[in-house]
Amino acid sequence: MCYYVIVGNPDSNRIDFFQQTLQRLGHPPARIAAWADLLEGHARLPEIVQAGDCVRIESPGRDFDVERLLLVAGAAEAPPGERLSALEAQSLVFERGRIWFPHQWYLGLRRALRQIEGQLAECPPHRLTNGLAEIVVMFDKAQTHARLCAAGVPVPESLPDVRSYGDLTEKLRKAGWGRVFVKLSHGSSASGVVALRTDGRRAQATTTVEMARSNGELRLYNSRRLKVYEDASEIAELIDALCRHGVHVERWLPKAALNGASFDLRVVTIGGRACHTVVRQSRSPMTNLHLLNMRGDVEAVRDRMGTAAWAQAMESCERAAACFPSSLHAGVDLCITPSFRSWAVLEVNAFGDLLPRVLHDGMDTYEAEIRAFASAGD
Repeated sequence: MCYYVIVGNPDSNRIDFFQQTLQRLGHPPARIAAWADLLEGHARLPEIVQAGDCVRIESPGRDFDVERLLLVAGAAEAPPGERLSALEAQSLVFERGRIWFPHQWYLGLRRALRQIEGQLAECPPHRLTNGLAEIVVMFDKAQTHARLCAAGVPVPESLPDVRSYGDLTEKLRKAGWGRVFVKLSHGSSASGVVALRTDGRRAQATTTVEMARSNGELRLYNSRRLKVYEDASEIAELIDALCRHGVHVERWLPKAALNGASFDLRVVTIGGRACHTVVRQSRSPMTNLHLLNMRGDVEAVRDRMGTAAWAQAMESCERAAACFPSSLHAGVDLCITPSFRSWAVLEVNAFGDLLPRVLHDGMDTYEAEIRAFASAGD
């Protein structure tokens, strides 16, 4: 029987669901090491982790106090310019949807995971469900894209090192592309994503980002309602603002559609196998379910692709997961093209396994992970 320690936010539904699964399987409840307590030094893993424990790292997201502490942790490592001092980060006040210095947040997460690694080195023998260094890579879209490319996993083409809107338009002209996704390098859940179309004279940007000015300062906010910008100066201002935080730009691949709505797939891999799958359908370029999009019919997609193509697509997800061999699970976002015969991996998410009510072989994601991890330790 596995005894779990979870590094996470105690009030999150992720921990609630995992604890419920442990109880259903007859396991003792997990001990919780709160992100905030670890970051503030109020808790240390050598005081929590016992011999033989399974240590699971959960998402630090959806908790403003933790976000602020990660910004504080990243202050010393962030380059000059678009950053906050540790004191400024500590003094932040919650604003719903505000995008706060995502590169600095990432550097704080990287530093925090290194501290966790150091503390775990002091603990009795234990096992980690996901490699800490691999979590760091999965939170960097350019690093993940490069790792997948090197392994021959199908991915969209990308434009390297885009620094501004002017730089982007010049690179698009040279590449002969008219449609790209501009993504924050360290964003998640469609935060700071722009679907950009241009013919070289006019442009249209569909995005989750709303721009606002306060005392001459441009502020960016995430919204669940997509906004469309068509004014050239507004689009340039938006892209320039995102570029200051670091962006990853990929060619916008057309998506297959069912019943008039395009879709992509979230495929959760567990123990290297493609398991739970959700069809994310939308009439907009963004398919994320939290944007009020709908779940589609997996069997309809499988039937439309045919057995062989479906198996090959799932094998691509497994090859993507194999790029992170120390990670028990990952969420792989897969774009199926309109032919239903080709595909590309769009994202690999370290915490992409929260799929309530989705079963594979009669198990939800957490039960499948618990059983797979126990089997791997036998």
